[in-house]
Amino acid sequence: MKLLTTGALAALIAMPALAQDMPETEFNVVGSIGGLSMYTDRELPFWTTQVPEETGGKVTANVKPFTELGFKGGEIFRLVSNGTLQMATTVLAYNSGEVPRNEATDLVGLLDSVEQLGEVLEPWRENYAAFLESEHNIKLLGFGTYQAQVIYCRDEFSSLADLAGRKVRASGASQQAFVSHLGGSPLSIAFAEVQPALSSGVVDCAITGALSGYKAKWHESADFISPMPVNFGLAAQLANLDWWNGLDASVQEYLTKALRGLEDSIFELAATETETGLACNTQGPCPEGEPAGMTLVPLSEADEALRAEAVKQAILPAFAERCGADCVTAWNDTIGKTLDITIE
Repeated sequence: MKLLTTGALAALIAMPALAQDMPETEFNVVGSIGGLSMYTDRELPFWTTQVPEETGGKVTANVKPFTELGFKGGEIFRLVSNGTLQMATTVLAYNSGEVPRNEATDLVGLLDSVEQLGEVLEPWRENYAAFLESEHNIKLLGFGTYQAQVIYCRDEFSSLADLAGRKVRASGASQQAFVSHLGGSPLSIAFAEVQPALSSGVVDCAITGALSGYKAKWHESADFISPMPVNFGLAAQLANLDWWNGLDASVQEYLTKALRGLEDSIFELAATETETGLACNTQGPCPEGEPAGMTLVPLSEADEALRAEAVKQAILPAFAERCGADCVTAWNDTIGKTLDITIE
């Protein structure tokens, strides 16, 4: 679990003094999926309560989740890059087809926990931030994550191999490569549209966070769920670089430190939500409401072997091809070194 260091805590305590010299600054923020805990429990109180309180009202943000603003999600990264949006939180896999580095730390099958995701982010952060600034005119201010992404299905399945021939909602290039390797047909569908797509049979299965799917009532159309962590749904807090460079230095300093604190709190929350989500979708106990009664499909040795095969034969080779030689070198020197994995 990621915890604030003593230095970070001291910085946060000192922020009210810093606020005395801040100019009044107001801006717009596009948040993550409305109704899910990353937004409701972390982003929303951060922007509406914590920031104005810590800055004595000098810094204020108008925040709305992208789902409430009518966005599908995939356009958020581009809109921050071109300056249409000042600041936003976005799931990085939404743009992994266009920007392969967005998925580098959260490739399917590589990680087992939110804590491990936090470990691989640290060596990658500096390289990724420099890439976003030079190639996309974006300032990286922090990360966030959902809980483990798991598989929901309408009809019975007993193993990952049973996904062959099924239409599966997959978010991002890595998930799509995984589904294709299993013999399924990956479909890209906005999160808010998945539940009706499951209900109508447009898709047979879908991948999302264990608790996210429960809150979105996917269990009303899907009866089976696999606990295998496909990946984790990494998000990032991003700002348009030109807009960011125009902010007063004191505001930049405050937001940089405060958003790293927000990152830590999101990771702490996500670390508990996989277990909660699986319990809520199955037999409970469920602090979020009534248990859904879905059937939990146990993970077998054959499933583990199939996942490892997919990583070796499909996920890493496809990522390397999309990302290019310089990207692979950076990945091997940071994430790969942390995981003791080398992309050839």
